[in-house]
Amino acid sequence: MKKNVIQIDSPIEMVGFIKSNGTACRFVSILTETIVTNIRKGCPYEGVIKISKKCGLVNVDYVESVKRKFAASLDEPVKNIDYTAGEIWYKHLTTIDGKSLPIVVNKKTPDNGEFYLQYFPTSAKSVYQMPNGEPVSEENLKPYFFKSNKVGYKPVVISVNVKNIKRLSASGVIMQTDDLPEALSALAAE
Repeated sequence: MKKNVIQIDSPIEMVGFIKSNGTACRFVSILTETIVTNIRKGCPYEGVIKISKKCGLVNVDYVESVKRKFAASLDEPVKNIDYTAGEIWYKHLTTIDGKSLPIVVNKKTPDNGEFYLQYFPTSAKSVYQMPNGEPVSEENLKPYFFKSNKVGYKPVVISVNVKNIKRLSASGVIMQTDDLPEALSALAAE
């Protein structure tokens, strides 16, 4: 399938594309560039940037996914599992008929202009660099990362700010920003 490449000037164009893809579960591939903020005090790499190429699924039913994984871990039928999701920081944008889209906003400040793509990662490759382009090894950063409290039967769900997405591929279309080459060259240097 030939992919259509669309150069975008604003993250809101990507939000519109993601919304137009609807509510079907599908694979997406994204390239992101994000300033690392969730890091311990005293980190000598202030302002470090994480550049990642990630693949994953959008529009996955989280509650059903948890139920399936939990049922498998107990060797029980899914119908015997009762699970209710806990408190979350976001709310999904929805279709006219109320179906959730993979775009979320902060439920306390939904009109602040920040949109996030929610996806379930299947693979990722990341590199780190300082704002001047100098590479930083993940090994050097590890002591400054917080430990994860992930529960084994709960799937990993990531919400990435759309303004940090440099390229998104879905449904035979590639949306990309004009500064994509810088992110690609950082990944290629790995």
